[in-house]
Amino acid sequence: MKTIIFIFISCWSMLSFASDEVLEELTPTEDQILSSVGNKAADMVSQRLMDTMVGDIKRVGVAEAARGWSKSVGLINDTANSFNMGMKIRRPTYQYRNPINKPDELDKVALDFFLSSESEGKEYFARKVKSDDGYRYLYFQPMYVTGKCLLCHSENMADDVKAVLHEKYPNDLSQNLELAALRAVIRVELPQSAIK
Repeated sequence: MKTIIFIFISCWSMLSFASDEVLEELTPTEDQILSSVGNKAADMVSQRLMDTMVGDIKRVGVAEAARGWSKSVGLINDTANSFNMGMKIRRPTYQYRNPINKPDELDKVALDFFLSSESEGKEYFARKVKSDDGYRYLYFQPMYVTGKCLLCHSENMADDVKAVLHEKYPNDLSQNLELAALRAVIRVELPQSAIK
């Protein structure tokens, strides 16, 4: 069964997703450059998000921190801009709360990879996509559910937190997460000019 899943994912990763988007394998040099930059950017995003969330919870409590958590998009964009490389960063997930994190077809390949047994021991998933402007390089790093995540993403959330989330995100798909499960991927996208 594991072999079948791997073959399916491998084949799927070469499928067209739009008229000009096909995921392709990286050369060893491309992989080295992309994984170095991607890892640094993804780690920075993870750390900034965690530090900000913990700080907000200490300052205003869980419910009010959840109310203002849409600021995560700004933190992510600021991190991408700090590299000055034309970088874009997203945080796609199947269990999205904010629709901005809904995965596209390319994101789904990475999410499915990390949900499969083939990802065991893998720290990232990286591919390139050919488009009219050359290649775009995609680095995906998994994010897993921690105990802190469960303050706002579990069946056992406090009633005031549930009320805020229901008001702010009526179509929330992330209220019943499990500890150590895949939460999302951090997608770092670079233009061809950044891979030298």
